[in-house]
Amino acid sequence: MINRWRLAAIAVGLMASGCASSYSAVARQHCADADSQLSVLLAPLEESRGAGCAAWPTECDNLRREIERLSLVCPGHTPTLLTNAVIAYESGQTVKAQQFLDRIFERAGSHPDAAILRARIAVEEGNLPFARRFLEQQILLAPDQAALRETHAGVLYLTGDSEHARIELNAASELGAPRWRIAYHLGLIEEAQGRMDAAKRFYSEAVAGNPGFAPARARLNGLGRGSE
Repeated sequence: MINRWRLAAIAVGLMASGCASSYSAVARQHCADADSQLSVLLAPLEESRGAGCAAWPTECDNLRREIERLSLVCPGHTPTLLTNAVIAYESGQTVKAQQFLDRIFERAGSHPDAAILRARIAVEEGNLPFARRFLEQQILLAPDQAALRETHAGVLYLTGDSEHARIELNAASELGAPRWRIAYHLGLIEEAQGRMDAAKRFYSEAVAGNPGFAPARARLNGLGRGSE
């Protein structure tokens, strides 16, 4: 159900706890230009993932290990921590993912992409109350982030609070979220409340705004209207 809502496109990532104390100042000298080091590792990993890591499992594993090593050498580099969190999440290691995310929040307090992933994990674990509270805290810290508002709307919808979900979707729209995606979310709300004609109109708007968005087309087809 959570895949009905945009929970953001993040990077890629694995884990290392307590790394700041386990590496000497000499080791941390290798942290120069962490952005470039991460980019060099991400490019071939993304290429391998696109072609299917099953074809080159050793290469993918080696790249993941190097990204994990970078999180040890550069323990304060947020993009590397987030990348490792996403890799851990994608491999089903949610505890590791949360540990990486916690390290980000310890340093930054607010980080929209990390917050969206943390909320997604909570929702998938069935902990909707935590996801709702956590996102509300993050929105207080960064009220101008459309993606946070959309994610919060998704959690509100899942808890049955459609009224406040609409309010958050309106806020996300005003902050620049794509209209086709907002229309899709509104369609879900209308459909859940039995207003099928309104749901069809919103799904049609979503398809018109993004013809390649399969979920909206599928919902529209499922309501008997067909694609346009």
